[in-house]
Amino acid sequence: MSVLSSAKAALLRNFSGVTEKGYTRLPQENLLLGIDLATVEDDLRGGDGDELRMKFCAVHSSCALAVNCFAPFKAKPGRLQLLGTQGATDVRFEKKLPIFAGRISPNLDVWIERGDGVVAVESKLLEYLSPKKPEFSPTYKALAPPKSDPCWWGVYEEAKKGTEGRLDRAQLIKHYFGLNEFRHRHRECPKLTLLYLFWEPLNWSELGECRKHREEVGAFAQAVADSPIEFRWMTYSDLWEEWSAVPDLAGHASHLKARYQVRL
Repeated sequence: MSVLSSAKAALLRNFSGVTEKGYTRLPQENLLLGIDLATVEDDLRGGDGDELRMKFCAVHSSCALAVNCFAPFKAKPGRLQLLGTQGATDVRFEKKLPIFAGRISPNLDVWIERGDGVVAVESKLLEYLSPKKPEFSPTYKALAPPKSDPCWWGVYEEAKKGTEGRLDRAQLIKHYFGLNEFRHRHRECPKLTLLYLFWEPLNWSELGECRKHREEVGAFAQAVADSPIEFRWMTYSDLWEEWSAVPDLAGHASHLKARYQVRL
């Protein structure tokens, strides 16, 4: 059995009432107890991924993972603790960031506004267990420096070679271009951070796919380290450990661990 199949099977063991392929009947059934779909429904319907149809009903949905993780902070953003800082002013899902007029915009899984800027979250669950080949339309050639930062243009040029990898570099680069356009339109926004937040099984260090993914993430982060749009990465397990140390968030972290932490 592949690591991908093993991971799907392990997640299914933590959940009941799903089909053999791992789908709930309704989107609400894929949410943790206490999370009301109505609080996030408008956000999800506003995205381009049609998330509220079958994709969101998958137990292995990275969008559902992000919603389960961050939805409680939508009504009370000040409770959020992230990247060592507490507090936020707004939490949204499926945020569109236009790059080219008249074209489909990249959608970020979570958009977190804070007094000192924005944290834009790209969420991953099992996607990186299948290799990705970067692809770009010719339109992106128009974004060469000085319209973009040289370090990001460098990773774009490298990704255009089309080498497969565990990390979806094309998606992250497109998110950067979207954030860069946002930066130019909202110069009052003091800080922009692109956070790559991903799931791993508890025994990730025993799995070559997970180790390779981490290697690629680390190399990518180093390549764009000089960017004014900061690139950060962390695992969901690390985030939940951080929350476990906060009395107000420990219960939420415990529910997330019970649902998503597995060993393959």
